[in-house]
Amino acid sequence: MSETTPLNDQPELTLFEAVAQRIPSRAAVATELLTKHRDTTIHELTVGSVMMGMRGTPALLWEISETNAYGIKYHGKTVTELKQLLPKWPGSTQIAPEAMLWYLYTAQVPTQSQVEKLTADLVLRAKLPADAEAFCDALAKDIAADAQIMMTLTYLARYSKFTAAVTKGTHKNDLWKAVLEDALDISSRFPMIMARVYANKHDLPHQDWTTELDLAANYTRHIGRGDDFDYTEFTRLCWALYMDHGANVSAHAMRLCSSAWTDSYLMVVSGMIAGTGPLHAKAIADSVMFNLAMIRSLGQSPSTDDITAYVGRHLSGGKIVPGFGHALLRVPDARLAFLDEFLESHPSSDPKTHSFLSLIKNINSVVPDLLREKVLTMKNPHPNADALSGSILHAYGMDVDFMMSFFATSRVAGFLVQQVWDRALGLSMERPLSLTMEELLAKARPANEANGHTNGHANGTANGH
Repeated sequence: MSETTPLNDQPELTLFEAVAQRIPSRAAVATELLTKHRDTTIHELTVGSVMMGMRGTPALLWEISETNAYGIKYHGKTVTELKQLLPKWPGSTQIAPEAMLWYLYTAQVPTQSQVEKLTADLVLRAKLPADAEAFCDALAKDIAADAQIMMTLTYLARYSKFTAAVTKGTHKNDLWKAVLEDALDISSRFPMIMARVYANKHDLPHQDWTTELDLAANYTRHIGRGDDFDYTEFTRLCWALYMDHGANVSAHAMRLCSSAWTDSYLMVVSGMIAGTGPLHAKAIADSVMFNLAMIRSLGQSPSTDDITAYVGRHLSGGKIVPGFGHALLRVPDARLAFLDEFLESHPSSDPKTHSFLSLIKNINSVVPDLLREKVLTMKNPHPNADALSGSILHAYGMDVDFMMSFFATSRVAGFLVQQVWDRALGLSMERPLSLTMEELLAKARPANEANGHTNGHANGTANGH
């Protein structure tokens, strides 16, 4: 990793100092918006907005990324640009997740020294209190991994520095510092908890984490994969790529709880609960199960024609093909290129892994055209980056039971950045107005009669997605 030269001779800032330095400029933007533009209309709210899950309604301030139909940008830069700009851990070719974390907090590219100091701090923070370790280790092995992680995080809520600051009466302008303390604790403790639960389930000895390694390498070492360089590299890739992409279901759940000053640990649990839904993060595991079912039906090395016929029958039966499409993007996700590049540059010598990865590549080349042909209403038939990552992860031996938590490790760290900025900017509690359908009709009918037409869809349904 090449050293990034500071722009001046000033001492390098810590993460806390870098965030504090940025707050005044962002607070000035927030003040302008609220004083000069508070009553400016930016969107027309429709009945569909209310009844169709608020899809497409710009109602949440999101400070660290912007996602639209054409892609994702982080503080104005694409992930492709960030791959060139952000430091990498020594010996790695992937963006260091810790570098991405610094960048999301500060909108500044960190130096190598800043990344290494942040990483060392995070590794030291990962150590759980002895009572929390005992609580985690006492959980029954047959409890789902996600549930064990949520239970342990809930137990750790007693250590929330934000809650302590609120109880103490800390001035609201300084609460962001306590939130950042919690955020860094959880960003490091989450992968530690996941590794601990995995080790308990598989009867592996626990490992002390070392500042000689980054979070990803400490995690893979703890689950018995420390010598698997490809797996560690894929962990770094995923944790950097999926740290943030706007207000999806789990992020919105966390944001809602955050706005009520819920402590960071319980707020994270709320996001994980949202992620268990099959229309959200659970779809990653569903995609893996679909691929495994195809292998059972067609064998380890099916031909393109076999895959086409199998998927065609699946679609003809009125079923969805999990792992394709995106709720917002209308172009291929830029992160797919990173995954394809990884598959090309890290071929597996294990026949079973190689076979599964080859199947994934073949499915991704066949399915989009079939979806264009048979699902005419689908606006984006391209592979879903999250689901593709899950299939690759499974090929490397990860239990499906741990898949959501693996990705939540990154997504949680990214959202905690937003929570810090929520408190730094003094954002208000979310409290939208609720309406009954009769109230909606009372508003909609006069408006449409005045316009001389009925604005609607005869076959519309309330649960379309």
